[in-house]
Amino acid sequence: MDTGALERLREKILASDNRACFIERETLLRDHAEQTLALPEEERYLFEFELLLGRLSTPVDPDDRFAGRMAEARWPHPEPFTRIPGGIGSEGHITLPMPEILAKGLDGIAAEVSAGAARIDTPEARFFERNALGCIAAIRGFCNRYADAAEAAGKPEAAAALRQVPCGPAYDLFSALQSVWIMQFITSTVCGARDFAPGRIDRYLLHFFRAEPDRGRALELLAFFLVKFNEITGTATDNFEQKPIPCTSSKQYLTLGGRNAAGEWEFNALTALFVEAAELVRLPQPTLNFRIGPGMPEEAWQLAGRAAHGLDAQCNFFNDLLIVNKLLGSGILPEDAWNYAFTACNRVDLPGRLYNIMRRIDVFDNSFEYFREALFSAAEQDGTPPVETTLDELRRIAEERMLADIRENRVAVYSERFTFRFESLFFASCIQSCRDICRMGAENYRWMHRMFSGIANMADSLAAVERLVVREKRLTFREFAELLEADFSGAEVLREEIVNRFPKYGNGEPGVDALAAAAADALIDAAESAGRKTGFLMMPSIYSLTLHARFGSTVGATPDGRHAGEPVSENQSPEHGADRESPTALFASVSRLPLRRCICGGLNLKLGCRPSADRFAAMLRSFFELGGLHIGFTVVNRRTLEAARRNPEEYRTLLIRKTGFSEFFTSLSPAEQQEIIDRTEY
Repeated sequence: MDTGALERLREKILASDNRACFIERETLLRDHAEQTLALPEEERYLFEFELLLGRLSTPVDPDDRFAGRMAEARWPHPEPFTRIPGGIGSEGHITLPMPEILAKGLDGIAAEVSAGAARIDTPEARFFERNALGCIAAIRGFCNRYADAAEAAGKPEAAAALRQVPCGPAYDLFSALQSVWIMQFITSTVCGARDFAPGRIDRYLLHFFRAEPDRGRALELLAFFLVKFNEITGTATDNFEQKPIPCTSSKQYLTLGGRNAAGEWEFNALTALFVEAAELVRLPQPTLNFRIGPGMPEEAWQLAGRAAHGLDAQCNFFNDLLIVNKLLGSGILPEDAWNYAFTACNRVDLPGRLYNIMRRIDVFDNSFEYFREALFSAAEQDGTPPVETTLDELRRIAEERMLADIRENRVAVYSERFTFRFESLFFASCIQSCRDICRMGAENYRWMHRMFSGIANMADSLAAVERLVVREKRLTFREFAELLEADFSGAEVLREEIVNRFPKYGNGEPGVDALAAAAADALIDAAESAGRKTGFLMMPSIYSLTLHARFGSTVGATPDGRHAGEPVSENQSPEHGADRESPTALFASVSRLPLRRCICGGLNLKLGCRPSADRFAAMLRSFFELGGLHIGFTVVNRRTLEAARRNPEEYRTLLIRKTGFSEFFTSLSPAEQQEIIDRTEY
């Protein structure tokens, strides 16, 4: 293992300039903008794709094992950096078809496209073929130029691989990894979108790994492969001081473990080697998404515990049983359900089968706004049960809002003219029909993911209404609503009592947990009903990503003691500081949510000290046996976080779990740093 070279590459990433852009890419696009815009719209994509892959330089760092990196510099012009309009672009969030590319290469895909175009023989099919073959030829030329550069830099193994892959099949572990990386590189930096993902990598690389006789060499290759993922966006965050590049602060995700169509667990020696390689790299990318769950072999639980112990903030753990059952129960074909992967922190993907355009497929609802409206509507209905009526109103209002959103924003997203995106070659249905993803070529499932936030505030609010209005009769429902309109003005003592003495979601109390489940069921009922009325397969989740603060800023005061404009609870977590018992109690609360009806979701647990790998394994086993869906960990105490905020230069490599991915704490916004500090620490 060349630890010196690996450490130098790591240090260059940590020292990278987050205000640098892909200077060559942006300069080429601007220098040729007039020529691009003079073309018909449908011709612009291929022109820019060929321009970039034909003219971008091919830098090779002396320490690189695998070729593929962007030249970077700050924008040198007086006008602000802006993304230039043109033909090339992508919404990303797609799993790369690496099993097919490693087996038959892009040339094999090209042959299938040509066969389909000859069979269909329409103007659109020929247009699709011309663009597909043009993009593949551009990649071939780029890789040949990179092979020459690698040869000149004294990297004969990389040079030989690039003269073969990705246009031809991979022939050993090195060439397979080079093929995966160059595809990840081109899609993320040339096509220009975040969150492309290699999929179930420990599964499709296994036969290459088994053919590699030297385990030490395999480990070294994996470590140098993983470090490359961090070059794309350096240390920038996803929503604060973003790097000025088209893929913004892209995250990448490897899917590890899981089961096959026979229900057999597929953890293997390569899964373990990826964990060992990530321990050597010690950088946030890529996130390791583990498909685990009840019935898993003991050695798999031990590996998950090791990953949580050594790579806490870099790992996601998902309940494979719940996700597969949800997919199968929703009518997803078994071969697609068992092969699911992840293209974002909490985004299930069906590789090669799912692409309905991101702005249509993923929708975050400000569900807590629906909830507050439901409260006020229920308060106007004299003589009705407050909690039950609120839930009925929540179901009605949420469905109305989702129906309006679908009809106004989520239907007319496909293009009327011929279009082509390189990602169309990742879908068998696009290849067979010779139709682009933006022309409904990949509409195998009419899937929509609706995500709901503020579930803890809903539960705590309903518990407060039940106690103050129903049981103790200290206020009428209408009086409580008037108090909320005044943002608790003149009632601070009552507000403090609600905040500090009333039962809260997250402490394992069955009563308030049942209210959380009832609110979640109401939202899911509304989503599924809206889906039936509009022809969408609804995939709900209790998940907010990082939008809970923005959503809360538009919502007035609520019965849980929350002031107007304050953030709402994130994902499946309790309100910060409300969980005052133990992780076991928290797990009980979360597992009582209707997670069997959800496709994903997030729970982040902050630990003040680092448990052993065995204790992490026991914690994961307990959570998933209870029925939990997802968990991620941050191991850091409040004292360290506050010191890092005061002296960021001393804590440059401090990683925390943000939502479903990790970030460097010192790169976060001040508000997000405070939120991480405020999370309950166990």
